[in-house]
Amino acid sequence: MGSLVCAETESGPLTGLACGKSQYRTILITDIEDYSAPYRNDSTRARMRADLRRYLTAALNGAGIDEWQNTMASTGDGWLITIDPAVGKPRILGSVVDCLRAGLREQNRRVEIAERMRVRLVIHAGDMLIDQDGHFGDQLNYAFRLLDAQELRALLKEASGPLLVCVSDVVFRQVVAQRHEGLDPADFDPVWLNSKRTHGLGWVRAPGESGLAARAGLLARDTLEI
Repeated sequence: MGSLVCAETESGPLTGLACGKSQYRTILITDIEDYSAPYRNDSTRARMRADLRRYLTAALNGAGIDEWQNTMASTGDGWLITIDPAVGKPRILGSVVDCLRAGLREQNRRVEIAERMRVRLVIHAGDMLIDQDGHFGDQLNYAFRLLDAQELRALLKEASGPLLVCVSDVVFRQVVAQRHEGLDPADFDPVWLNSKRTHGLGWVRAPGESGLAARAGLLARDTLEI
């Protein structure tokens, strides 16, 4: 099959991966709370990034997700992971989240305050493009906007544990609400999230605790019949 010609340049047509190849992927993005805080220096931040990558890798491996089934890229203060759709989302929402939470709790017990990590995690899925520089596209932009919502930042500050998980509405409706592999919709609270020009519904849980969104005054009660 020939390559699709997408554009012309002075040196000739752009073809193949230069145009981007479409892929459906599960998107997992993490962000370390207060990463740039003045009580942290660059050496501390480097260790935190490396530690978070180690915990994410261990969580993926522990869930039986092979290296060839995922890609991981730095976002500066966190990591972007794209996962092969053959990996069921319940495995990510269950085993991967549980293992990551355990790693963060262990980290925070043994290090000084400056290296303790609290993390926001967003899970979304959709079709993106991939070229030689990585993934890009509207669905990836949407996931990052959910991650950046001030409501998620506020919820993490309210949480007692080190991890806040937000599932996009499409993943919630297709997987969690259908109770795939024992997932319980009652574990997730609906929250309206606002970031830049994006207004979207996220389904949030802090593993190990309940009622977080209601305590923070952010529970989207108009969606509770979903």
